[in-house]
Amino acid sequence: MDVENRSPDEIRSAREVALRTLALFSAVGAALGAPRSDVVDWLKSEKLWEQLTPRERNFVSRMDAPEKSSIDFSWQSERLTVLLWALEKVSELPPPSEQCDTGLFQELLPPYTDESVSSFVDSAKLRSNVVLIGKADELLNQHWKARDARLKGRPQPEIDIEIVQERHHAINWVIGYEGLPWDEVTTDT
Repeated sequence: MDVENRSPDEIRSAREVALRTLALFSAVGAALGAPRSDVVDWLKSEKLWEQLTPRERNFVSRMDAPEKSSIDFSWQSERLTVLLWALEKVSELPPPSEQCDTGLFQELLPPYTDESVSSFVDSAKLRSNVVLIGKADELLNQHWKARDARLKGRPQPEIDIEIVQERHHAINWVIGYEGLPWDEVTTDT
């Protein structure tokens, strides 16, 4: 669905989430050391190149990407975990103080699995709207607690603010928070 035709706060379709998952997986993979030329070739051969945001396309196609960009995109593995959770590919998210296991991605996603891209997208199924919105509330609350503690100089709760902010971004996109596209989603607390 076009952003222009999207109602604010409309939960995205399973297909949209599946395509976003594959696009993000390629950017995270490049950040974690996958050969960029292989990533670009795979995206183009699977007709996924256009699923990348302009920022992702720029990052994936640059053989000399700055280290900071690679670090920033590697953090998006936390976003990818949320998308996989939303698609019922993982049963639960790691605790908010624990980074996700990036090795899991190759166990779940093409091209590393026997499942084709078209099969992955066509069979995609989202958790219920109630569960997705509940997770959005949970991540918002975790993010708020961590941010509030930081602003007031109090000890941090058992929450890593960087992890939770990335997860908060992904769930806000899934639930269609203000109808914003991926790169423009906010994580208001």
